[in-house]
Amino acid sequence: MVVMLFMVGLLWLWGCSSNSPGTENQKPVHPVMGSVTVGGKPAVAAFILFTPVNEPPDSKQPRPRAEVKEDGSFAISTYGTEDGAPVGEYIVTIVWEDRDVGDRLKGRYSDSKTSTLRATVKEGANDLPPFKL
Repeated sequence: MVVMLFMVGLLWLWGCSSNSPGTENQKPVHPVMGSVTVGGKPAVAAFILFTPVNEPPDSKQPRPRAEVKEDGSFAISTYGTEDGAPVGEYIVTIVWEDRDVGDRLKGRYSDSKTSTLRATVKEGANDLPPFKL
């Protein structure tokens, strides 16, 4: 019984450690906040995706992403909710879907190969300049 409790305790500690399975490849992230407006109004529910400039497209690393809130603001998530993004240069894509008309931005910012939007994430808190579309 004591051995079993000891083993359960070890498993619990191993699961809580920063080296638990699935976390060994995670890059450190830093808070990233910004806003998106279209014609001066919040792009509510637009989807934002950050694609690292120097990372191959077939990379298995999660992509930093966010959804625009009612006030036009967003906070980037990579591994958890609003945890931020790794340091680096990013191509920013934005899609603002409407079930009646499709992408309200007409695909202008939906492809990382053609989007002109960029973001730089540095160590520490990052408050990006607004994306005014």
